[in-house]
Amino acid sequence: GVLDGVIAGLLGIGGGVLIIPILLYITSMEVKVTTAISAVQVFFASSFGTLFNYLQRTINFRYAAIFGLSSAITYFFGSYFTKYIPDTTIKIIYLFAVVLAIILFFLKRNNKDGINDNKIASSLVLDKKAYFKIIPIALAAGFAFGILGVGGGFLYVPLLVLLFNFPLRIAIGTSLAIVFFNAIPGIAGKLLAVRFDFLIGVSVAIGAIAGSRIGTYLNKKIKPQIIRIIFIILLAVIIIRVAIDLCSNFR
Repeated sequence: GVLDGVIAGLLGIGGGVLIIPILLYITSMEVKVTTAISAVQVFFASSFGTLFNYLQRTINFRYAAIFGLSSAITYFFGSYFTKYIPDTTIKIIYLFAVVLAIILFFLKRNNKDGINDNKIASSLVLDKKAYFKIIPIALAAGFAFGILGVGGGFLYVPLLVLLFNFPLRIAIGTSLAIVFFNAIPGIAGKLLAVRFDFLIGVSVAIGAIAGSRIGTYLNKKIKPQIIRIIFIILLAVIIIRVAIDLCSNFR
């Protein structure tokens, strides 16, 4: 939980994308149970991560609110309908989301990183064109991430950078706020759909909370270019492991 929290705070993700493979391949839990525990962990990690980034003024709340509220609607339904979806399908959705995140990170990005981030966080304009981009993306992402029990920060970060010209640090802070909006309906959906030990989720979350504080601090100290490299390497390792698992299932 601590390691998950450190990486989550550093990269601006809820941590669900990391905790799922950890629980799946180290503890051999069922896929649906790992998504439920992930949802609990994401709630606590994103809560504290959002608070820390708020104190550092690296959140654009206008974008976070419209993204978060739009995706929260479908996030609940995705969380609930997990019980009707085969485990292999859940793994495929997970793999697709992680691959998409890496593709987005390799596309062209802006050059604002590190240039007066505090002012940029409050000055990014939310116009009508932005609404037309945000709402359909948020609705689709909310349903998919609800199934997986992840906050989606690993995908929201590159989307904010690529589509809305966010500096990386502001994208990280804002993505954690978006994840927080999704966390409550996510837990509600999982509690209704999946039988799991809630205390395990809380235990993992406690470690993640401590780790997220460290990760958020490191985010301020490490160059954005290094953060990108860490992000991509981490996702690449996850892709390889899940792909191997899926291939073995189809034999």
